[in-house]
Amino acid sequence: MIRSFASPQLYIQGPGAFDTQLGQLRRLGNQALVVTDQYVYDLVGKSLISNLTVVGIHGCPFFIDSQRETFAEQMRAGTLTAWVADLLGVSGDKEKEFGKLFVIGLGGGGALDVAKTLARALQVNVAVLPTSAATDAATSRISVIYDEVGVFQRYDYYETNPAIVLVDSQVIFAAPVKMLAQGIADGLATYVEARAVWEDGSSNTVGTRPTLTALGIAEKCRAVLFADSQQALKDREAGRLTTAFEAVVEANILLSGLGFENGGLSLAHAFHNVLQGNPDLQVPRTHGEVVAVGLLLQLAAEKRGTEFEEYYQLLHALNLPVSLQALGLTLEPNQVKKLVAGILATKKAGNHLPAKMTAADLLAAFKKMN
Repeated sequence: MIRSFASPQLYIQGPGAFDTQLGQLRRLGNQALVVTDQYVYDLVGKSLISNLTVVGIHGCPFFIDSQRETFAEQMRAGTLTAWVADLLGVSGDKEKEFGKLFVIGLGGGGALDVAKTLARALQVNVAVLPTSAATDAATSRISVIYDEVGVFQRYDYYETNPAIVLVDSQVIFAAPVKMLAQGIADGLATYVEARAVWEDGSSNTVGTRPTLTALGIAEKCRAVLFADSQQALKDREAGRLTTAFEAVVEANILLSGLGFENGGLSLAHAFHNVLQGNPDLQVPRTHGEVVAVGLLLQLAAEKRGTEFEEYYQLLHALNLPVSLQALGLTLEPNQVKKLVAGILATKKAGNHLPAKMTAADLLAAFKKMN
């Protein structure tokens, strides 16, 4: 079976990167549509667009909280290029007037997903500048699509990864500490899910056999988070940007991102997708919080008792949910059966489940998580 490995062309991380490393984006072009939201724009976007000018890039904001519907309408009408030209203040002849256009995604998951979609529609490069380490989506060529009320719909897959991922650890440091913890939960699931794919000789999200590199990265992600996550959160609370904090940011964004995309997804994310895709059961919790419970559910279903306790203790120490009740879920037996059926069906949607795992295994795992 073919093996493959997907990644960005360049990953940069460090304090002040949004001030000192913007010149790296110049290789992508001199016209940038900066996809963000009003809050992030006021926080860092306005100054970033000003700093882009210094390195020869004309930047223009695109606000997902007010322009997303217009973007969708322009896509449907086939007038997206002209609309973007109006935003940038140039003519509609992309070859002559746009210069070399690219897209910047600045913010959290919603902005990054829209940025990837917009870049594909325009057939240009995208640079991703996350403002938190709450998920591992930044490096991947995948977007998670939710409807207008937050119900999970599907994964969208793109032809290429972001060209550049630029992480300013000072900006990440300024984000709420709970977002770092949520990203740790997402990162802790990476190895457990990649291992399930590897042991069954199954496919990753790219559609091929994982490489040894992918599994090694997933293992390193786990090791860093077990070694440094509690210290990183203590350092963040104390106002210290330390090597432990930097290591966890890299694990959450780079190691976990490369690990999940190339290693594959399994039960932890299948639980998230089925739960958050059901309007009747959907809970108002973040991706990382739901995945934390899904991770424990997977370990319980795989009957890995020692590991279950290790992960349980760490997640609990990080003040993350470790039970269905902690997510706000009280499930009737018929609801559990429907969730189990939905999880088993996600095999067709890119989530690998261990070949030997049965409905009975999942029912027993749900009982333990209660």
